[in-house]
Amino acid sequence: MHKYSYLPKGWVAVVKRELKLMTSRSTYSLVLVILPVIAIGIMTLFFSKGVPSDLPIGLVDLDNSGMSRKLARMIDAAPAPKITTDFSSIIEATSAMNRVDVYGIVVIPPNFEMDIYAGKQPEVSFFYNNAYMVVGGMLNKDVSTVISTFITGVEYNLHLKKGASDQKAMALAMPIMPDTRVLFNPYTNYFYYLTIAFLPIILLMFILSGTVYAIGSEFKYHRAGAWLSASQGSVFRAITAKLFPYVLVFILLVTVINAILFGVFNTPLNGSVFLLFNNSILFVMSYVSMAIVIIAIFPSLRMALSVAAIYAALAFTMSGLTFPQSAMYEPIQWVTEFFPFTHYLKVFIQQSLQGAPLKTSVSSFIYLHLFLMVPFAFLPRLKKICTTPSLWGKN
Repeated sequence: MHKYSYLPKGWVAVVKRELKLMTSRSTYSLVLVILPVIAIGIMTLFFSKGVPSDLPIGLVDLDNSGMSRKLARMIDAAPAPKITTDFSSIIEATSAMNRVDVYGIVVIPPNFEMDIYAGKQPEVSFFYNNAYMVVGGMLNKDVSTVISTFITGVEYNLHLKKGASDQKAMALAMPIMPDTRVLFNPYTNYFYYLTIAFLPIILLMFILSGTVYAIGSEFKYHRAGAWLSASQGSVFRAITAKLFPYVLVFILLVTVINAILFGVFNTPLNGSVFLLFNNSILFVMSYVSMAIVIIAIFPSLRMALSVAAIYAALAFTMSGLTFPQSAMYEPIQWVTEFFPFTHYLKVFIQQSLQGAPLKTSVSSFIYLHLFLMVPFAFLPRLKKICTTPSLWGKN
């Protein structure tokens, strides 16, 4: 009969023991449910608008002509900028930008209209605060596009008045026609760009801290001996049974995140749902695995939580989402491979936004599976800690 028992009594005993601990202490519900749900909810509401719009900028119109007012109206009608203040001087406008009352300043020079009709090239200046990179980038893109469109329109009308045909006037106004196409995120929706990274980052913080606390508390509160005894002396059984409830909770949370991204905010889903689901499971399991490694190396709960926090904080930086991996120093490029989030994010983008074939994501899946193997090398170390009372009770 025993050989047909798929769940040894020791394994079940550890699971029951862990469920009792989880339900008897508020710390577990706080870390596993309450705080993750609050953090995910706040982040979702924060980015729910998608593309930022109506960002305040100032206008210094030193011409006050019909042509300058038309340009100002065109800039104000663009999606990102909104002219909220007219300034009488550049000094006054610069002071307002330094106070962050506005994120940018458009300066229209004197004699703007006269210079245009005289065939000269007046220079419209745009100063923007690029300390806020997303805001600065969006404003620069929209204002530059508007100014370019305005100049082209003016030249087109001037050539028409000189007797040129529509086709010739357009060719003279814009001799080179750019063919610009935005791939995979055509609406440049910053919700897609940021939330596909930030929501999992929030979750991985709780995965690391929750897993480290679950194991580290056994040492801190002198329960490691009882824990190992409940598993009938098997450290593998002790770890897998103890973390089983946590893994289920984390998988549920990552499923909620995916439901928000795809079901509520309509993040593009151009690839395989099956691969995305597997990617999410591997994401959870990889960070649980790395938490096991951290607590095995640093049995002090305080130290382990600190290391876990640092490891979590570096995940976004090393992902290559904002600063491309190819531009990093080569040693740093190698370091990025030691973060599961790097590979998770690649697969997510490839399968959601790009609709890439499976072969594109194979290497990332291999890395994610390798993370699952790492804890096996530290099981002897964990067993030694469990059987060495002098290592228990560390803060």
